[in-house]
Amino acid sequence: MKVFDIPGKISGEWNGDVSAMIDTWESYSISLEDFKNAVLVKGVAYASSRGVKAWIVDSSRAKGTFTQEIQDFIGTDVFPKFAKIGVKYFITISSSVSSVTNMTVKNYAAKTGPHGLKLVTVDSVSDALKWLKDNA
Repeated sequence: MKVFDIPGKISGEWNGDVSAMIDTWESYSISLEDFKNAVLVKGVAYASSRGVKAWIVDSSRAKGTFTQEIQDFIGTDVFPKFAKIGVKYFITISSSVSSVTNMTVKNYAAKTGPHGLKLVTVDSVSDALKWLKDNA
């Protein structure tokens, strides 16, 4: 079920089988306002009303980097909100096209711990779904 879409940047869909939001990134060159509206407004509202357990971020085709403003916002606002609505697992899939993007993923993913989220890194969305079925 598609929850939000910013063409060329990010789309979000709900997977009810494992109670997870899946964000699929194409470009990390996004404004803070668009990021907030997609992830925190639309994504969180949809996921929280359905008993979310995990948030999967697929960056396998992503390019670019988040601004420092967005990276800071993820640590100060996004992960605390995820924890509050019941996200237990934050699952990342690294970029296969950009080592710079992988550094961005590592930088923001490192902020999960203080908020009680378990960080899981896998190679694909199908691996993430399997991991959740086996472990969540």
